[in-house]
Amino acid sequence: MKKLTLQLEELGCPSCVKKIETALKKQDGVNEVNVLFNSSKAKIEYDEEKIDPDNISKAVTNLGYEVLSRK
Repeated sequence: MKKLTLQLEELGCPSCVKKIETALKKQDGVNEVNVLFNSSKAKIEYDEEKIDPDNISKAVTNLGYEVLSRK
């Protein structure tokens, strides 16, 4: 399992957290998602054989949220 942290644009409300977590958990290969409202970070554990960081980031941007950085 690989880990990825996305720094997102400032999240407007706690429901944004739920929206992002729900969408990422539906991605094949994403095992664990924890979005932190106060710091606007998404911590993701994923299977690199099924999904890559580009596709994870794309899933977030498709929801209308900007990914500022990832590590």
